[in-house]
Amino acid sequence: MLKRFAVLTLLGTSLVLDAGCAGRTAAWQQEQTSPTEAGPADAGGSMAAAGDAAWAERDTLAKVNEAIAGWEKASEAGANDVATLTKLTRAYYYRADRFLRADEGAYLESMNKGVEWGERALVAASPAFEEAMRGKKGKFQEAVLLVGPEGIGAMYWYASCLGKWAKRTGFAVLLGQKDNIKATMTHVLELDEKFYHGGPHRYFGAYYSIAPGFAGGDTTKSDEEFSASLKISPYFLGTKVLKAEHYAVKMDDEDLFKSLLEEVLAANPEEVAEIAPEMRAEQEKATELLENIDELF
Repeated sequence: MLKRFAVLTLLGTSLVLDAGCAGRTAAWQQEQTSPTEAGPADAGGSMAAAGDAAWAERDTLAKVNEAIAGWEKASEAGANDVATLTKLTRAYYYRADRFLRADEGAYLESMNKGVEWGERALVAASPAFEEAMRGKKGKFQEAVLLVGPEGIGAMYWYASCLGKWAKRTGFAVLLGQKDNIKATMTHVLELDEKFYHGGPHRYFGAYYSIAPGFAGGDTTKSDEEFSASLKISPYFLGTKVLKAEHYAVKMDDEDLFKSLLEEVLAANPEEVAEIAPEMRAEQEKATELLENIDELF
């Protein structure tokens, strides 16, 4: 009953929120000079390095904010290369996903900033994409195919930010954005299914569970995509968290929900050192989900 009421409430309010989404101005709609490929060797090099150093200690919000500040200063100084812009996109995603989940306004603001930096990263990655999107009849789902392997990170983190932002903004907004997000992540999947530890498959595992049947939802495909991601990177705890949160809940399988999250909590987050902070974040989310199990089943 609670879940049905929540869905009805979300459907009712999101119709209003969707209007705001429609008025959003993307990077390629703005009058600005295209980002350059100057990179961190220019005047922003030391600032970018400071951002990198802070990011290495990203287990606290203060260090994440420090990393973002360093990279943003580097961008202002001319470091508008794909790598720096992609780092900012990922950092804003991580900032919201780990530290701001309980603060709706701050969460949405951070994810939206990630979308903005992701747009700039896409433009920096592909002049052909920018040219197509600046045209009056440019269609994103076609233009994004012009972004090559050098923009795979930009696409992945842009789609991740946009998806999380749209989902929390409202159901109608999510439906309005799903085709662009799906097109972007499908392209990433085709370029490299292993990117970010099986990330494209992990995304589609959640996608097929979250989407209703009329919008392409399919629990069989969801299970297959989660399995594909875990086959690539069995150590990545976020896959199990997402499967519990979306697939197990959709299937009303409380036992699966518990077993997946218990596996996450029993895992060693340091197994892959480069993503240890992210794995600790997934364990935090697993704890929260288990604490709220009575609201989900």
